[in-house]
Amino acid sequence: MTVFFASCEKAKAVITPPTYVFPTNSIGTVQKVGDTEARSVNDFGFYIWKYDTNGVESFYRGVTYESNATPTNKYQLDKLIIVPDLASQLNWICTNTDPNIDKSRGVFVEVLCQTDLVGKFSQPNLYSYNTFQFIKNTDGSYSVPDLSGYSTELNSVVPFYISNLKWARVEVGDNGDSYPFEVDDVLYDPGSNPIGSDGFLYLNTSYITDSSSSNGDFWMKITLYASGVTNVFQIYNGDGNSVPETPMKLGMSKDSSYAYVTVSGGDSGKGFVLQWSSDLKNWTNGPVNFFSPLPEDEAFPPQFYWPLSLTNKMFFRTATTNAVPY
Repeated sequence: MTVFFASCEKAKAVITPPTYVFPTNSIGTVQKVGDTEARSVNDFGFYIWKYDTNGVESFYRGVTYESNATPTNKYQLDKLIIVPDLASQLNWICTNTDPNIDKSRGVFVEVLCQTDLVGKFSQPNLYSYNTFQFIKNTDGSYSVPDLSGYSTELNSVVPFYISNLKWARVEVGDNGDSYPFEVDDVLYDPGSNPIGSDGFLYLNTSYITDSSSSNGDFWMKITLYASGVTNVFQIYNGDGNSVPETPMKLGMSKDSSYAYVTVSGGDSGKGFVLQWSSDLKNWTNGPVNFFSPLPEDEAFPPQFYWPLSLTNKMFFRTATTNAVPY
């Protein structure tokens, strides 16, 4: 019996647009991440704590609102949206005539900038926690301080909403070392799943902001599976640039009775079915469906075996299944 390997082919599937592409200008540096998060913000909250003349700190007021303004970067969000609103909130307390407020101690202000989608939980993109000291005027009144240096900060974990995202794997490693020191993956460890129950992909800011530079400390590999789009299975690096898939490898061995086909390689989460043919025209799905790479606790890769007595030649190939990883 002669056994041949055919090239891998994609199985036909009905997939509807649109195509999702991870924007290359969204991750990589602090500025890119901040600008992306700023463009996603549509919900703002201002929470102010004052000091009373008896020395007690107490909550003064909270204001939340949605904004139709769409900044193109973080600088615009800070300077054109938040600073004017923050100045208005601070002026409100500066002009408050309540004698129990100790304006000489200033106020503490929490600012939250969030993504708020219908049917989803609000996601914190940017924030700031600041104590502002008022300016005391010669007539004893108080004024809003200079806010020209004000800036929000990135959250430690930032959300990216990807429509129909079903599965994700994030690998992070030290530059120069091919093995990751952290893997967040719903397939292998549901406890470290980078996808929240609300469909957002969560990426750690400290890794994102280092992976863009050749002198950075880390590298990142992001694997996404989103149903209902033309690119069902996609892989990106720490800059958000698409990277090629790892090739699937077929191997063969045989004994006196059977030919064995083994499968290895590939990228985690990609679904495959092993197919066979005797004429390279008509292909039949074998009994093996699998996701690559194989779970670490399996001793051997999935195997397809065929009695040598049934035919004198056989061709094998793998085809993608577009199945959600289990």
